[in-house]
Parts: sequence; C-alpha cells; structure tokens
Amino acid sequence: MAERRSPKPRVGGSNPSRPVIYMIAKPKKFINEVILELKKVSWSNKNEIIGSTTAVIILVVILAIFIGTCDVILSKIVDIVIRRSL
Repeated sequence: MAERRSPKPRVGGSNPSRPVIYMIAKPKKFINEVILELKKVSWSNKNEIIGSTTAVIILVVILAIFIGTCDVILSKIVDIVIRRSL
C-alpha cells in the first residue's frame, strides 16, 4: 500500500508572500530608528577633538622616533656582526 504524504508547504516564489508596502516600510523604519539613535549620541565638542588629535599626533611622532632609533641601532649591530664574520 502506498504511503500518503501531505503536500509541500507553500513556498514564496513568484507569488510574493509579503506586500510591496511592507518591503518599502521596513527600510524607512530602519532609517528612522538610525536617526533616533544618532540623536542619543553624545558628540565631542571642538576642544575635545583638538585635544585628542594633538595627543594622537604627539604619540605617533614619539613612536616613529622610537622605531627609527631601534632600526638604526639594530642595523648597526647586524652590520658589525656581518663584517666580523667575513
């Protein structure tokens, strides 16, 4: 005797399962929520931004000097080691 199976559940293909209005409303809702969240953000003022930028620039210069100094010292050490081995 043949086994009876239930028909396949309906799958959304060419027949849209949601109306077009819903597809338009969803991105609009997302944008409105983003705007609301951006209003909640505490933005830095001009003095805070200038201070942070200055600190970053100073640290970058210090780090560049440190790395440059290490590079020169290590280059001279390698140069001495290579010359002695020849």
